[in-house]
Amino acid sequence: MIRSAVAVWKGSPLIGEGQVSTSSGVISNALYAAGSSTGNEPCTSPSEMLAAAVASCMSLMVVQEMRREGMKPQLVKTESTLTLEEKKGQWEITGIDSNITVSLPGLSEKKVQHAATIAKGKCPISRVLNVPIKVKAKVQPVEAEAVAA
Repeated sequence: MIRSAVAVWKGSPLIGEGQVSTSSGVISNALYAAGSSTGNEPCTSPSEMLAAAVASCMSLMVVQEMRREGMKPQLVKTESTLTLEEKKGQWEITGIDSNITVSLPGLSEKKVQHAATIAKGKCPISRVLNVPIKVKAKVQPVEAEAVAA
């Protein structure tokens, strides 16, 4: 599988803006900037896109691991927070915290944490990054009507 993206930048590093598109077309001419937004236009940043890549990969890998163990989660939600700090005049990603919530009746926190830990090791995005990634997982109670559906 090959995936690609094209990014174009105009202007100076802090005042300019860019557009990024992916080969799938799901992201098409999305605005990005050094910070989270410029002006009144909503836009993303390379750091935010990396946090999204980690979150989406972790959710997918947790589901894959749980299915391998015979569990069928109704929902896996991962919130990944990337920390970007300036050190010695350079910006550096100093860590990523991923909080994973799983909905599945009768599931224990221990099983969820185990699946999340294995998923972290299997996620191709987290494996390629040379940055500490912390993973916390919890079980979200499933409402009776959600179970019946």
